[in-house]
Amino acid sequence: MHIASTRFSFLLGGLLFVHGLLAQNEEDALRISSIFPGGTARSAGMANAYGAIGADPASIGINPAGFGMYRTSELSLTPSFEVNDATATYYGTEAGDTQPRAFFNNLALVLNNPSDGGDWRSGTFGVIYDRQASHHWRRVAEGEMVPSTIVEAFVNEAEGTMEAQLYDFFPFTSALAWETYAINPLDSGSTSYLGGIPFGSPTDQLHTIETRGSSNNTSFFYAGNYLDRLYLGASVGISGHRYKRTTVHSETSSDEDLDLKDLSYREELSTNGNGLDVKVGIMGRITERFRMGASFHSPQWMQFNDTYFNEMRTEFRTPDATGRTSYSATSPDGLFSYRLKTPWRGVLSAAYVAGSNGLISVDYEYADFSTMQFRPSSRIASTYDFATENAIIANTFRPVHSLRIGTEWRIGNWYYRIGGGYVPDAYVKEDARHGQAMLTFAAGIGYRTDHFALDLGLQHLRRGTNYFQYTPGLVEPTMELQRASRAMVTVSFRP
Repeated sequence: MHIASTRFSFLLGGLLFVHGLLAQNEEDALRISSIFPGGTARSAGMANAYGAIGADPASIGINPAGFGMYRTSELSLTPSFEVNDATATYYGTEAGDTQPRAFFNNLALVLNNPSDGGDWRSGTFGVIYDRQASHHWRRVAEGEMVPSTIVEAFVNEAEGTMEAQLYDFFPFTSALAWETYAINPLDSGSTSYLGGIPFGSPTDQLHTIETRGSSNNTSFFYAGNYLDRLYLGASVGISGHRYKRTTVHSETSSDEDLDLKDLSYREELSTNGNGLDVKVGIMGRITERFRMGASFHSPQWMQFNDTYFNEMRTEFRTPDATGRTSYSATSPDGLFSYRLKTPWRGVLSAAYVAGSNGLISVDYEYADFSTMQFRPSSRIASTYDFATENAIIANTFRPVHSLRIGTEWRIGNWYYRIGGGYVPDAYVKEDARHGQAMLTFAAGIGYRTDHFALDLGLQHLRRGTNYFQYTPGLVEPTMELQRASRAMVTVSFRP
């Protein structure tokens, strides 16, 4: 068995089907905390390497001091289109699916107020909506003759529990398997169980995960311009997270001597949450051609409500006394409220400006995902302290050092852009779920005048992820390559 799988099976095995118990785990914390600057088509063409450039709505997700670079007010809209593609490899078999989606990536109202004199040349304020993550994916994994079964996970969970108590302790998981005869007690009154598919017996498996939703931020900001040399800015953001997931795991036993032929286990989860964050930043013109900036992003303090239910279906080869061959069971509706504190982030930026001809920009970002923390809901009295979940988070994740590089060059009123980004995987390397870094390849073009701008930005993102379809130690990880292609168009108006 893989060493990493062995190590983490002890950590994760005790949280089997945790959505049926608390409806969140360390994987959900990572999903909620994995946010990125949405930006405009202009910033997207440079892979959002925009921390030391400013004068663009993308500053809201990187360094709010960049708004101090504005000389005039602006209204901009960024409609976008994405195609998300995932290809999974599971026990040597490849499968995949694609999900397209149209949306607004950024909406911005920027108001510039020039001063009549003095060292503070202007103040800029406004409101910006920025989409920070997309959750629209359809992921498919298939395996043929897999020497494993999810039934064994139910058997292990039910072990030591009387039949009459299964619905008290495991109403979303092994109780459904018992109700549909996927697991059965050894004999009357026994607390040990046998699965309808013995572990190690080959099965053909199909695992689908369909998700919808997004993470977004609506921020109010203010930035000041001191002597056209120093720029200070701050923002207060209202974060929103909307996520719906349907997971279906299906198995067909290859051994025709087994009575249990097919089973299907379905999980439905809906997560809705809101929270607050604060960003502060500083930017300076070191020389006429060289700029530097730094910003601090507070954690997002989020409040969530999860609703969920599970369903189990089985099909047998031999009919029972009434001629019935299929069975189904549905869990009660689950509801859970909780809070999450995401990591704080720091961004350092530098840019070289070649006069009016062009520029080169670099952003470095730091975030420590091991500091994510679940907390009890502030709306419902609860004594649960999430100590187990937070301990797993601290041992599962690591600090991440990200890099974005972009350049823009001008010919008349036309602007040409290219950029790239690198974001390492947040799992520690010893974890079997540790995957490949997310790479961003970007390009763009724009036409700008004093009062109007039209920009097109293209991005292609790719990363490798690993996940377990059920209990680690019983099954190999599914290796998945995710690719996202996005096109953004920004229309800007200035008086």
